[in-house]
Amino acid sequence: MKIALKALLFCSALWSTAAFSASKELKVGDIWAYKNRPGEDGSTLTILKIENYPKLGKVIHIRVDGFQMINPVTGSEFNEMPHLPFQAKALERSITHRVGETAEITDFSQGYMAWRTAFDERKAGAFKITVRQVLDGLIKSNWEASD
Repeated sequence: MKIALKALLFCSALWSTAAFSASKELKVGDIWAYKNRPGEDGSTLTILKIENYPKLGKVIHIRVDGFQMINPVTGSEFNEMPHLPFQAKALERSITHRVGETAEITDFSQGYMAWRTAFDERKAGAFKITVRQVLDGLIKSNWEASD
């Protein structure tokens, strides 16, 4: 009886792990809710591109919509971030549930190309922290006007 119970518990654990992993299968065009900041429950992220790199592993490029932030240089509010690169594990720690999908990916080429150029020059990488931590970091950063 004890062996059968242990086998049943083991199989249940395997099934739960497989179901959890399958539920977080990431695809381009998926829209996800994430562990957001207080008051931003409607904020979502959209997967724009998925790439694999030898040193970074899987890098997932996303956009974030529906957050609230004030640009300290201009004083204007913005609520979208058109391109952010994340290591897969960091993004998986951020997302909670899939809320939809889109076949129309917003153009993110300008942000991606700036990132890719810096990445190729070894001046950029991909975030290892959560989406919420990145947004919090933007708020706390020293911003400067540039020409």
